[in-house]
Amino acid sequence: MQYIDWTPQLTIDSPAYLDANVLVGTIISTHRLYPKCIELTADLLIGKSSLLISPISLDECLWATAKLAYCEINNQPSNATWSKKIYLRWCEKILQSYEGWITAVGSMMKDWSNAGVPIEVVPKTQALWADVVDLVPGYMQQLKLTPADALHLAFAQTHARTFITADSDFEVVRQNPPDGELVILHVAV
Repeated sequence: MQYIDWTPQLTIDSPAYLDANVLVGTIISTHRLYPKCIELTADLLIGKSSLLISPISLDECLWATAKLAYCEINNQPSNATWSKKIYLRWCEKILQSYEGWITAVGSMMKDWSNAGVPIEVVPKTQALWADVVDLVPGYMQQLKLTPADALHLAFAQTHARTFITADSDFEVVRQNPPDGELVILHVAV
């Protein structure tokens, strides 16, 4: 396994697993990742790369999008305190004011699919779920990743050739690479 910083000149091996932060950076034009994520997404779409996402990516993308909408409504920085309690208090206003951001998650995947880009949610079988879950504790221990990050890495390791993320927590792979052929492409700001 190796970790490299993404540049537009890189060839991306397919299938590519997308982390939630890349999805968010593609959806929200005011996001700091937007310019790079749009360029990266264009490369993926033009190359007709097979794209993979997981339920956890979708969940994290929707949660981050709701938080960013809350921050916009309240003129707060993106690192403002965020919790389920805050979400429940602001949910109606978030969905009224930023429904487009929330619905863009599903629309984006439909649009990509309609454009001929193979995109699928993984894993599809119980056996593949077991393979993913078996890898998570090792990644948590070896790389000191959070359970969610270890789960993303396990999804990518079992289903993809490339894992695209903007999360610098995966940089630990540079010094302590697990076995495998997976390439982690880091989209740096």
